[in-house]
Amino acid sequence: MSGVLAFGLIVVTCLGCCTRRLSIWSALAVGAVAACCALVWLVATTRRGMAERGPAQATATAYLDAVVAGEFAVAYGLLTVERRAQAGPAEFAELYAGDQALTAYTIDGTTIVRSQGRLHAETHAQVRFANGQAARLLVGLVPESQGRWRVAEVRAGERW
Repeated sequence: MSGVLAFGLIVVTCLGCCTRRLSIWSALAVGAVAACCALVWLVATTRRGMAERGPAQATATAYLDAVVAGEFAVAYGLLTVERRAQAGPAEFAELYAGDQALTAYTIDGTTIVRSQGRLHAETHAQVRFANGQAARLLVGLVPESQGRWRVAEVRAGERW
């Protein structure tokens, strides 16, 4: 709401100045109110993103902790229903077997993305495999009810 109000006030200020229907003091007052509304909108949006980022990153951390510890049933339980339908627990455990086993990871950060009205998170990490190689990893998460997040995808980049 604040963002829409700020945009409207900025338009009024610009039109008032261009058509010279607003005095300089009126334009400054309307501009100041618009700036305050924009600031309120920015702070609210940032806080909402920060509040959502924590639980999403916690889910990604729990998933990677379980995979590194070899607790595949725990990691499997953190997947979305759609992802679990693609592979059963045994096939899932095979994904992280042998040279594909993760031995360590570090999380670079989590980003909350809103596209087409849908919310999702991307956690970027660096992982080390059993054979000593390392790679960047993207853990894609989607929100579930009650503020919970589920792992929807995991993509590894080029190894080095």
